[in-house]
Amino acid sequence: MNEKQNALDVRLRPMRSADLDQVEAIDRVSFPTPWPKNAFQYELRHQRNSVCWVAEITPHEDAPAIIVATIVVWLVVDEAHVGTLAVRPGYRQMGIAQYLLAEALIECIKRGARKSLLEVRESNLAAQQLYFKFGFQPVGLRHDYYKDTHEDAILMTLEPLSPSKISALAKG
Repeated sequence: MNEKQNALDVRLRPMRSADLDQVEAIDRVSFPTPWPKNAFQYELRHQRNSVCWVAEITPHEDAPAIIVATIVVWLVVDEAHVGTLAVRPGYRQMGIAQYLLAEALIECIKRGARKSLLEVRESNLAAQQLYFKFGFQPVGLRHDYYKDTHEDAILMTLEPLSPSKISALAKG
């Protein structure tokens, strides 16, 4: 965990049904076409092969924790497919996404994942920069992937998943 994360006391944990309003709100402000609440609900209730986690902070001692980031990763055989990763505005560029992605991938490795893949908007340079840091490489283009804007997605893969490299990224 890096210095900024430490100052915020970021905690990661599995997503719960009670989190869905906050999770949906983060997704809504992060993406032109956000996942609906029932999509996250489906992942929690029916997908035993999904890693659904949140990052939360407690702004001050007497305040309730707030969710600042979310991730959903699907496990398909030996592959960890990052479905969504979002950070609440105001908490971006603090290393929270890196920490959350690293820990989620470590969990996937524990469950048998040997490689990872994801799609990212061509215009989302900040996300691409994060994924390059992990060692993801572009391997293809999915034309017209994002129907809202007709933007292409870059298909990126990381193979093999290296527990030591990913653990180092979790620490910042």
